[in-house]
Amino acid sequence: MCIRRWRDGTLRNSKKNSKDLWYSNYSGKVPILDENGDKTGDYESGYTVPVSFSATLSPSRGNAYADMFGTNIDYTRTLSTVEKLPIKEESLIWVSEPTMNPDGTVESESADYSVADIADGLGGVVIALKARKKNA
Repeated sequence: MCIRRWRDGTLRNSKKNSKDLWYSNYSGKVPILDENGDKTGDYESGYTVPVSFSATLSPSRGNAYADMFGTNIDYTRTLSTVEKLPIKEESLIWVSEPTMNPDGTVESESADYSVADIADGLGGVVIALKARKKNA
């Protein structure tokens, strides 16, 4: 984790290693409409408008992080920050700016990662991320 302790005892993200990311929390099921605007009976996952934040993103999964989340968690990368974020295990993470739909909702398929697990502590939070398969 690239978190620094300042002289006054506070913890802050190291700006040198921080990256701008975006998160969006799950907001519930949204009905799918047909071309006439009628409900089809099917639903898709709805997400909130993405919020920007700054955190340190690991280059890849390492053995040093495996014990933090246990041995059964499957994740690709971790992010760490001292910010208090309302990220949950259903949240989506973007490394580049999220794609928005014409109706103002976020295109959830454009997310780079989903949250696999969260390790919250006194000195900050470490979040395990799982890479998402994107449509090519």
